[in-house]
Amino acid sequence: MKVAQTLVILAALGVAAVAQSNSKPASEQRYFNLVDAVQHSEQLSDAELTALASDDLMRTKFGAASGSKLAQEGLEAAAVHLCGADERDLIVIGNGGSYATTYAGPFWILRDLPAGPVVALSETSLSLSTDPKRSNKCMNLETFAVTATDGITTDYKFDGQKYVQSKQKSVKLP
Repeated sequence: MKVAQTLVILAALGVAAVAQSNSKPASEQRYFNLVDAVQHSEQLSDAELTALASDDLMRTKFGAASGSKLAQEGLEAAAVHLCGADERDLIVIGNGGSYATTYAGPFWILRDLPAGPVVALSETSLSLSTDPKRSNKCMNLETFAVTATDGITTDYKFDGQKYVQSKQKSVKLP
């Protein structure tokens, strides 16, 4: 009898998973990592690629020339609304090509402003998630990274122009 119940439960879960994958998402993606990357990928515009090329992390770690145009290859972007329903922001993840690493990858927040896109956060981590709590009308962010011995969670708040670190905690890994 237990085997039959288990099979019914597994079948119901399978049907629910198929139905969920065919339906529209109830809300936009709020958790991003290097493995799953983005659910609904967006193409980056020339202006957005130029803004990324001018970022310090992109120039120092990945050798981009400031003001040059990057290729989209290895970069995935998802549109999010961090600061309001009428504003479009992008979370960009470098998870392929020259950006791929085992334990960390680059994450950027691009704010789409009237004067053009600007980088509001550039950070290397395993994951990035949004928090519905807000600072200066924009959602707070959290990243998670690991070293050989620690798991590190970093919280970011929006200061009106960019995201700045507000808190960091480290936990020893087993």
